[in-house]
Amino acid sequence: MTDDIALPFDLPSVHRKKLTVDFEGGHQSSDGGLLLLRLAERRLGVCRRLAQAMPDRRDPNRTQHDMFELVMARTAAIACGHKDAIDLDRLRHDPLLKLAVGRCPQSGAALASQSTISRLENAPSKTQAARLTAALVDQFGRTVLGGKLEVLDIDDTFCAAHGGQQLALWNAHYDERGFAAMHIYHVTSGTPVAAILRPARTPKGTEVATVIRHVTKRLRRHWRKTRIVWRGDSHYGRAEAMDWAENNDADYIFGLAGNAALDALVADIATHLRFHHALSRKPKLRTFASFMLSGRKLEPAAQGDGTAGMLVAADPR
Repeated sequence: MTDDIALPFDLPSVHRKKLTVDFEGGHQSSDGGLLLLRLAERRLGVCRRLAQAMPDRRDPNRTQHDMFELVMARTAAIACGHKDAIDLDRLRHDPLLKLAVGRCPQSGAALASQSTISRLENAPSKTQAARLTAALVDQFGRTVLGGKLEVLDIDDTFCAAHGGQQLALWNAHYDERGFAAMHIYHVTSGTPVAAILRPARTPKGTEVATVIRHVTKRLRRHWRKTRIVWRGDSHYGRAEAMDWAENNDADYIFGLAGNAALDALVADIATHLRFHHALSRKPKLRTFASFMLSGRKLEPAAQGDGTAGMLVAADPR
């Protein structure tokens, strides 16, 4: 390849020095995506917001790396596939990683080593970890403008653990030890709202209600006129979560685990659907039905009976 192609965008300067890219040798790096990551950070300020949420109790006279540099270096390394802190012993001299942090790629001092990054990861307390999550929710609230109604998806994803990590529990469904991190996403844009590391077990009703309460209250600081709807499967259809939502002007769409009582309520509807499916050539038919469900303890004078929706599908497979 002998023809030079100009970049379709300009690279911001570093300490008033013009930044250029070439392939003429010298101190090279294989993580070219860090240039784009630096531009994204300058626009969104995610790492800077996280750094501000972490109190720095170190002696400033003996500090070589400020909190933003530590958070940015760790985040950029993970984004490039270097998930272990020990990788920073080599990457601390990488010219593009130094550039992403804000140091000159050639003359800039080396970044933090593995030992410093490990101390950073173990420094936050439980309260400070919650503040970091709140900072991410604030980042989402400032980035995405809320409309009249916004839907948030809440679910958990299993992540296998290798070794003796804290909170890693045995999960019989996946037949191994791991975590079940809780994820919250904005349905319309697909933007992540928050991620919470937790043991690999079914969340309790109090846990679901606590997460929904804190995230809803935090988002209402940014979405003052937006009605928030929570959506999740039967793991999150807990009485505590539904009670809090109904008492605090929030809505929800939760799945319910099947049982004999619910099956009896939709038995006639399911039979009717199977009949039409037998007459149809379509591989699958769907129908919807709604009914009043008063199994939960509600205040009839204030709320009335609970309302549930049921989806019934006839599938030959």
